[in-house]
Amino acid sequence: MIGRVTQSFMVKDFNNNLTRRQEALQNVQNELASGYKIQYPSQNPVSTINFMDFESRLKEIDTYNQILELTKGKINVVDSALNSLTDIIQRIRELTVQAANNTYTLEDRKLMAIEVDQLLREIINIANSYYKNNSLFGGTSLIDKPFKINKQIDSETGNEFVQDVRYLGNNQSQIVEVDRKELVELFIPGNQVFWADNMGIYPTIPVNGYTAKSDSIINIDGKDIYIKTGDNIEIIADKINNSGVAVRASVQTQKGLSFFVLETTSPHQISLFDKDGSTVLQDLGLIDNGMSPPYNYSPSARVYTGSLFEVLINLRKALLKDNTFEIGGTSLGGIDNVLSNILKYRAHLGAVSERIDKILERLSSDKIYYVDAKQTSIGTDIPDAVMRMKMLEYSHEVALNIGSRILPKTLLDFLR
Repeated sequence: MIGRVTQSFMVKDFNNNLTRRQEALQNVQNELASGYKIQYPSQNPVSTINFMDFESRLKEIDTYNQILELTKGKINVVDSALNSLTDIIQRIRELTVQAANNTYTLEDRKLMAIEVDQLLREIINIANSYYKNNSLFGGTSLIDKPFKINKQIDSETGNEFVQDVRYLGNNQSQIVEVDRKELVELFIPGNQVFWADNMGIYPTIPVNGYTAKSDSIINIDGKDIYIKTGDNIEIIADKINNSGVAVRASVQTQKGLSFFVLETTSPHQISLFDKDGSTVLQDLGLIDNGMSPPYNYSPSARVYTGSLFEVLINLRKALLKDNTFEIGGTSLGGIDNVLSNILKYRAHLGAVSERIDKILERLSSDKIYYVDAKQTSIGTDIPDAVMRMKMLEYSHEVALNIGSRILPKTLLDFLR
């Protein structure tokens, strides 16, 4: 039932409508002045949440862009280092081919040996190079110089030669997060890059009839492998070969004695250790648990590391001994393996660089989208806001005009 319509009711209703219209007009004016259609989160919680998500993603993109630009710089430094390394190995190969020719004398080969040793030292400097105080080829280790050099005076020539080079870094690749939950393997550790041939560990302790005494865990190249009580050497070899690591285990028999042998399937240094009190690898004659990896190989085992440094040291020794057969055979073959391995990692680096370029392009495109989406979520639609403001201004003027006709007369109206 509609109540009685009086003059006071009409005035009250008119004032309420006028107030609401003025508030709407003020809101539109605020939208145009601020550039945002939402002044408080409570006005539109959904759009506010979307805006915060877009703003957060834009900050993420800017952060990843900075990381990728720094990564590009680091890649350029590594590529330059590998390029210098390739040139040095090419020069050593030229010397090796010359030295294998019988037209050269022992004195000539001694001079070549001295040059090879100097070039070896420069290779070690490259292996210990760094970028922004971080080692390029030390894996994820924070050590300053991942390759330690040992020198010794040669009694025959009186020259100080490099006798041994040890890798002190770890076997973990440097990984960079290029986008949310997207990782890229950036740099390979030095115990892979500076390796020429497959490594092999050849124990001299026979393992006939060996079985694991208890449940154990062995770790090979960072991979845990679980050994059960009673596993024999064939089962242990199968578990290693099926673990996914680049190491092949085999049982070799000589004169009725069985030996457990480990060899890599791609050139790198094997990292081995018994875990949580296990003694399996020690029992198989592979390691000495009293030492730390990666140089914890059993003193009784024959170990061929296959490193670039070992190849060049053996080449220098062959030059000093005037052994043309070894120079033109084992040494030249090892140097060719070195070049092949370096080119493989340079190709990997080029592929990573190309991927990072594509990621940068994608992030740039995404940024354009998110900027537009952020603006759309709470930004003022100028044409729409202007149109609404004009409509409100017009309706406000009409309301004032009508209100002047229906509101109570004043004394002035009667004095006309």
